[in-house]
Amino acid sequence: MRIERAKQYFAAAFMAGFIGGILFANLTVKDYVTTSGIFNPYFLKQYAQSEIEAGEYILYLCGIRLIPLLLIVFLGQTRVRRIATVAVFVWAGFSTGTIVCAGILNMGIQGIVFWMIAMVPQFLFYALAYLIVLWHFFIFPQARWNMGKTFAVLVFMTAGLITEAYVNPILMQMFLDTL
Repeated sequence: MRIERAKQYFAAAFMAGFIGGILFANLTVKDYVTTSGIFNPYFLKQYAQSEIEAGEYILYLCGIRLIPLLLIVFLGQTRVRRIATVAVFVWAGFSTGTIVCAGILNMGIQGIVFWMIAMVPQFLFYALAYLIVLWHFFIFPQARWNMGKTFAVLVFMTAGLITEAYVNPILMQMFLDTL
């Protein structure tokens, strides 16, 4: 598969999911997203008052961040590897569209700022790790896996876990103090 075509598939899958997420949040669960979840004022107040134990939190994060990656790696070993990679991009777009829309419905423009702070910096590291894996499986057999890719995925996932456990709570606290 040509590299340009693969990039187009990734972009189209993400955008289709993003638009689907926006429509889903607006048309089917609008009442739900405006009354519950992370944008709920009660939740935000509780979060602002809570102390996060980074050591315990990082163990929790290992489970919720590494299991999906391992599932993708497992599916990448099968004949459905390309379908799985496209499905991941559709799901990522859908999730992003839903969360951004929920943020706007609940907090206006501040909802987008909240979402950005909640995702940065760890999202950048996770995205790079996932992109390496997804890209490999999508263009396989043109590309071979090597130790450099393994090292990069491990470094990016580790950096994502560390920043999510230690840096992100500080950023979130700083933002919530402004509300």
